[in-house]
Amino acid sequence: MTQVYRGSSRAGSGTGSLAARRVARVAGGMMIAGAGLNAVLVVARPGVYAGLGTWFAELSPQVDALQDLWSRTMGAHPRVWATAVGVGYEAAVGVLALSADPRRRLVGLGGIAAFKAGLLAMGLWSWALPWLAVLAWAAAGTMRERDRAGEGD
Repeated sequence: MTQVYRGSSRAGSGTGSLAARRVARVAGGMMIAGAGLNAVLVVARPGVYAGLGTWFAELSPQVDALQDLWSRTMGAHPRVWATAVGVGYEAAVGVLALSADPRRRLVGLGGIAAFKAGLLAMGLWSWALPWLAVLAWAAAGTMRERDRAGEGD
């Protein structure tokens, strides 16, 4: 038996919703893969994070505060910060983005967008801006899906 929500077709059955879910799956999968990569790096080569700070400094030399923050956190204590941010945060938002529940998926997409916004600050504009545009579109589709299912109340 097919359930109908608010006089529309089944919740989430539109092609826009399907595409938004696919974006969430890809983005969530990438975050989980990133968490796995960071887990390996934290154990095998924690010193690589100090080198990344130097690379980020070359990308955006005008942001001294960011370089200082990176060197005091990720560069100086990679086993703490890379585990918390690079493994914990990335895995959490990745799993949320993969959720079948639109509310959880929306939280995951928002968390991924926040992560990409952080990449903007580090000078990775050409990577982060397109992702932010796609994530905003997917979040809007997920919100519509949630509203059609009557979960937005």
